[in-house]
Amino acid sequence: MAELRSDQFSFKRLLFKCFLLIPFFKQNRRKLLIGALVGLVLGIGVEIIRSQNKIYKAQIVFVMDSEGSSGGGLADIASSLGLGGFTASNSLFSGENFKELLKTKALFRKAMLTKVKFGEKEDLFANFFLQKADLKNHEWSNLPDDFFNYRFKITDPIKANEQDRNIMNAIYEYLKGNTVISNENPKSSFLTMTVETRNDTLSYTWSKLYLKTVTEFYIQTKTKKSKELLVIMDKRVDSLRSALYYTQGKLANYNDQNQQIIYQRARITAERLQMNSSQLQSMYFEAVRNFDNLKFSLIKESPLFTIISDSELPTKIEVYFWGPITLVAIVIGMLITSLLIYMRNVYKELMA
Repeated sequence: MAELRSDQFSFKRLLFKCFLLIPFFKQNRRKLLIGALVGLVLGIGVEIIRSQNKIYKAQIVFVMDSEGSSGGGLADIASSLGLGGFTASNSLFSGENFKELLKTKALFRKAMLTKVKFGEKEDLFANFFLQKADLKNHEWSNLPDDFFNYRFKITDPIKANEQDRNIMNAIYEYLKGNTVISNENPKSSFLTMTVETRNDTLSYTWSKLYLKTVTEFYIQTKTKKSKELLVIMDKRVDSLRSALYYTQGKLANYNDQNQQIIYQRARITAERLQMNSSQLQSMYFEAVRNFDNLKFSLIKESPLFTIISDSELPTKIEVYFWGPITLVAIVIGMLITSLLIYMRNVYKELMA
């Protein structure tokens, strides 16, 4: 009961303090109105500028596919060869790790230095970005013309010089802030990638290119150990084939030279060659079977992304909503005016 009375008392005090502001507003209504009008004009000016700044949005809805992540027959083949650590792992592409992976500079740079087609022209995406992004009159207005006239000539980020890296870093920061991966429905596994730029073709091309780059990186990463094992298996098959052919040839020559065996020593030699040939033949057939199974496992690698809704041209123009900035500007104008009036009154009291 005491707490309830205390809360009621506090609420009454709050209302009382609010009512005390009414005489202040009545006394200074003209000045507050001027402050509100100034905020209104500034807010409308900002909104006019922002409304003329067209943003084109490209969206792709996709699903991460984690099928085939357990390794399956690959682990069995590796264990048969006495090789460990070949069990596939999808941890790099799951949860927060996947979101952080999409922000890495290496993936952005690889996509930037990929050749794409704009109309009839084919060039690196980074070069088209510098031409089409329309940042010279906006975010990058303080940069010199040489920055926008620069052209990349490399396709491998490792070969980039200092100037290449500086410009790629600037492009990376812009694209990273305008490339967003989100899960609009927490109960669904669908992910939405949104790209926003000032050019519709640029938004469309980057959304497709970036998703393709991430997919290629996934396939390369997931099949890396499989390909390494494939090389080992290929060498094993070749070595067993050579050993088998050599043993079979040696056995044939020995039999030709000893068609009528009398001594037991010669018979033992022939039996040993026959036994080695049979063992090598069995090992060779087993290696060939494992080699074929491994090649089939690489073919059956499932893709990381299943696209549900793809981006299309022309891309969607981001609709600008009028009002919020103007309302905030009006409130800020009134607050600043109130503060100036209060400071003026305090100054008069101190000087009196």
